[in-house]
Amino acid sequence: MSSSSVSLGRSLTRKCLCGDEVVLKPSGTDLNPGRRFLGCPKYPDPNRCSFFEWVDDPICKRGKDVILEQKEMIGKLYDQIKYMQEKAKLFEDKAKEYEKKAQEYEDKAKEFDNMTQVYEWKIKEMKRMERKKIKEARTMERNFWMKLLVALLVLVGGCIFF
Repeated sequence: MSSSSVSLGRSLTRKCLCGDEVVLKPSGTDLNPGRRFLGCPKYPDPNRCSFFEWVDDPICKRGKDVILEQKEMIGKLYDQIKYMQEKAKLFEDKAKEYEKKAQEYEDKAKEFDNMTQVYEWKIKEMKRMERKKIKEARTMERNFWMKLLVALLVLVGGCIFF
């Protein structure tokens, strides 16, 4: 048996004027806060029957005041919880935004690191090529002077024999 259906006696189940099983509900009014009653399960449908019966005794004024104060306090606590949840959501959104930016900066840093490595490699390669060109230029210069010397020797040697 569900908590909202009511069984009075061993097998006798109460029925409303519609013929449906009555349900146990708490009152939400300020005059009878939390006071339980039996009512038609079709409530708040306007086509429901008018079956209504209090289960609990009336609440004294002090009890009503305490219940209403508690409801008000609970309402304020719910408002605070909602406010805190909204704040937490804002902080989570900001944190995600900062994480995204941090990832973007990290990606940029990796990109710059890769570019630095490429440029360092290019500089090393250019230095190597420069050293190679200097070496080739020195070799060509030595060869030039050697050929010039040989040519001079041939010329001088040819002049001696004539």
